Amino acid sequence: MAAGGPASELIMFIVAVIVAGSVAGALAYVTNDIANGMKARGAILADNLRIDFAIINDPNNIPVAGAGPYNYTFYVKNIGKEAFAFDANSVQVFIDGNLIPSANLTFTDVNGNPISSLDPYEVGVIKVTLGTQLSAGTHRIQVVLENGKRRSLVFRIS
Repeated sequence: MAAGGPASELIMFIVAVIVAGSVAGALAYVTNDIANGMKARGAILADNLRIDFAIINDPNNIPVAGAGPYNYTFYVKNIGKEAFAFDANSVQVFIDGNLIPSANLTFTDVNGNPISSLDPYEVGVIKVTLGTQLSAGTHRIQVVLENGKRRSLVFRIS
């Protein structure tokens, strides 16, 4: 009987070490998984902060040309630290919640030259061609980049 006491204590000690090792391994895995998730989310957030833009029109004086079709001009400035794609395939435009077809959008620099990207601090022009004139009153344009970054401007047509 004297040998039974130390043997059962040794078995209990081995079981306790195995359980503690399993718990420590699980905690290490979970901690590592959380750290990797935070690192990935931080990288995505940093990218979003580096890409930014603004619609810089005077909301009370939107340039319009033509007598049907009508060409409305909107100015977009890259206020971020990185260039982004600036063409009909990568930028969506909504006016009053309606998606403007890419065939009705023209992307140029301020001199009227076609461009495909907008560098930091550069101003680009989006010309929106509509078959009918926007009614007098308040309207809203929303510009959405391919990464989901969006900006809107409420403007008035007199």
